[in-house]
Amino acid sequence: MKKIASLLAALLAGASLHAQMETPKSSYSVTTDFTYTSKYVFRGVQRARDSFQPSVDVSVGDFYVNLWTNQPIIRHEDDEIDLSAGYKYKITNALKLEAVSTYYWYPEARGGSTKDAFEMGVGAIYDIAGVTSRIAYNYDFIREASILEGSIGSSVPFPAIGTSLDVTVYAGTFKADDAFPDSGLTVRESYNYYGVDLRVPYQLSQNAKLSVGGHWANNENYVPGASRNRFWFDVGLSAGF
Repeated sequence: MKKIASLLAALLAGASLHAQMETPKSSYSVTTDFTYTSKYVFRGVQRARDSFQPSVDVSVGDFYVNLWTNQPIIRHEDDEIDLSAGYKYKITNALKLEAVSTYYWYPEARGGSTKDAFEMGVGAIYDIAGVTSRIAYNYDFIREASILEGSIGSSVPFPAIGTSLDVTVYAGTFKADDAFPDSGLTVRESYNYYGVDLRVPYQLSQNAKLSVGGHWANNENYVPGASRNRFWFDVGLSAGF
């Protein structure tokens, strides 16, 4: 874990330094983020408890690449590193289409636990009158899984204190023909999930932002999860160049 954390810290620092050396006319942007979260919940299922989540995002026009990781603070919980690349295509001022691929790597997986996963997906984003709707379909080639998710979100501004309340509601369904491919068993899995994200961002400077989030998620029919209702919070600092 320490080696992975050191590598990601170096990537964050290197990306930030390189971005600062670029002129304002640079055709790309770099965003670094470092977040603490009281729980890591993904698609309605808790994956880890207290964790740090550093990331680097590089955008070139409508193309982007993202490196994200979850580093649990508590021992005996596994790390996760995700590498994704995507492209957004503007149809109208309100409608965009998106294609994305993501590789999930679990470097500490042992004893039949899932070592990695690879997804490709397409989605549509519709933004009108301050309301953003999104629907996406992803297919996991390793787990042989289909994931369909929709969300709707909006932001309530509070200009007097320089912030806003960002609200997103989402729901999805997950269906896999081989949910645990490294276990040696063929396990089918199907469940639904839904949740609410609340976030309050605060602009510290032109390039730096602090945000605090509160979250709730639930799932139905996910057998391994004893407790399905999840509440958690996070605090993040991001810088863009």
